[in-house]
Amino acid sequence: METVFSSGVGLALTVVVAGLITFLGVWLFERSTRDIDEWAQLRDGNLAVGIVMGAIVVAVGIIVRPALQDPLIAADLGRSRPFYELLINAVGLLIALALAVVAIGFAVWLFTRLTTDLDEWAELADGNRAVAALMAGVVLAVALLTATAVDRIVADLTNALF
Repeated sequence: METVFSSGVGLALTVVVAGLITFLGVWLFERSTRDIDEWAQLRDGNLAVGIVMGAIVVAVGIIVRPALQDPLIAADLGRSRPFYELLINAVGLLIALALAVVAIGFAVWLFTRLTTDLDEWAELADGNRAVAALMAGVVLAVALLTATAVDRIVADLTNALF
């Protein structure tokens, strides 16, 4: 019965984290596009903005996913400190979320500074899907390249706390 409870807690936490990931992905995009009203663009059917917003949400998920695997979902409730373990893993998850937001935000900022011949945000506001595909690729590449490092940092921090 304890494993069923543990799995249920893991599922509930995963659903909450998925909501946070979605929120943080959208928040990140809003902060990096001060000249674009994302919600108005989406209501108008701007696919370019939707592509990049979706890529950011997926990228945060890619980075955070390792932190959700074994420790958080499979916390051993048979041990003497199951809630302490869940708390430590939740802290690790928050650290992973913060690192994901910082990594993606920095990469997007750096990319837009390096591509001086292209105003990515103006192009996205105009619905340029080619620029959206490029930006989505940058965001997803950063996620794939940083996920392992973020996982290592989170594992080291949570192991130090146990």
